[in-house]
Amino acid sequence: MAQQFNFLLLSCLSVIVVASSFFHVSSARSGLRHNILDSEQPIKNPNDPTVVGIATFAVNEHNKESKSNFQLVRVMAGGTDVIPDGTVYQLEISASESNVITTRLVAVLVHPDNAKELLSFE
Repeated sequence: MAQQFNFLLLSCLSVIVVASSFFHVSSARSGLRHNILDSEQPIKNPNDPTVVGIATFAVNEHNKESKSNFQLVRVMAGGTDVIPDGTVYQLEISASESNVITTRLVAVLVHPDNAKELLSFE
């Protein structure tokens, strides 16, 4: 009887953990869309070479990780947030793959030493 109770308790806890992780991922994705429009500092010039370079980095990193072949078309909008680890650039970009242009939301962390880290590409 005690073993059945422990198994039931463990099963319930497992379901809660899995469900909460799905909720966290979903809210993080929807949060990226919201944060681009509500960033601490909106990007005034999406054609700025620094911003375009960060967007290009995001596309290239995503291509390496997913073995895809996106090409940056342009940066449409974005914003930045300063955090203890550096500056997070949240960008809305147009990217093409196989002659199909889609809008993508990307987030890149630029560390103080200028090292870049792709946080999100969706």
